[in-house]
Amino acid sequence: MHTEQAQHSFVSALLLAFAGTFLFSMKPILVKQVYLLGIDSNQLITLRMLFAAPIYLVVGAMLWRKNPQLQPAYKSNAAMILVLGVLGYYVASFLDLWALQYISAQLERVVLFCFPTLVVLLSRWVFNTALPRHIWGILALSYAGILLIFAHDMVTLGNEVLFGTTLVFISAVSFAIYTLWSKPLIGKVGSLMFTCIAMISASLFFLFHFALSHSFEDLQVGNDALLLCAAIALFATVIPSFLVAEAINRMGPERTSVVGTCGPVITSIVAVLWLDEAFTYYHLAGLSLVMVAVWLMIKKP
Repeated sequence: MHTEQAQHSFVSALLLAFAGTFLFSMKPILVKQVYLLGIDSNQLITLRMLFAAPIYLVVGAMLWRKNPQLQPAYKSNAAMILVLGVLGYYVASFLDLWALQYISAQLERVVLFCFPTLVVLLSRWVFNTALPRHIWGILALSYAGILLIFAHDMVTLGNEVLFGTTLVFISAVSFAIYTLWSKPLIGKVGSLMFTCIAMISASLFFLFHFALSHSFEDLQVGNDALLLCAAIALFATVIPSFLVAEAINRMGPERTSVVGTCGPVITSIVAVLWLDEAFTYYHLAGLSLVMVAVWLMIKKP
């Protein structure tokens, strides 16, 4: 009976991680659509958080009232969660959305997809967990795949691809750190409250950033842009953030991160069908190499 319950919990965690991955994979597609309306990355990310933050505040307040026995844990861990929220949802998100002004949605998703390898490496260096067998070969496969697509896009899209790719890689490092360090804190305060605190802290930083660089009158955009920003906030931010946090709580950051193997595939398919992005043999070969590398890393050492 215990085995059946454990298997059911694992399967449900996989489904949560997959659903979160699917919704996160739609983000670059929707972002590209917003940019076509003349919105820049600062306007987009601020509007997204203005739509998302009230939801996190309401859910956080409900959890605070519902779980008085956890209030000491909420207070004692809030500072660290705030720091991780800034790293995982302010730094990583800002760099990622900025990068999409310079690179294709497919390249963005493939480069961001390297974060599972970063999670595994950081886990080894910081927590001394076992590395998968042939890790350096796996990394070579993964980054060879990224370089294939990168080289193709450099030729077809120009030198700005290098800048955009660098931004996404730094974003991946930031999110890998967030993913790895979030597990123990989620265990203490619960996945929902963790996500609420992290996202509220990121929202405050985004508003401060926007106030320094823009006038708040710049947030007065057209209805189409507002609807897309609201869709990004709800379907590509709020819902997947809760799903992924709960998946991390149930099966750990390493397994959750590798479930994202389907992310670049989803983004590529939708980018080709919706945005008319090219999908060449370079994209197919690069995507395949990265997916094989992450699949090999899933296998036990």
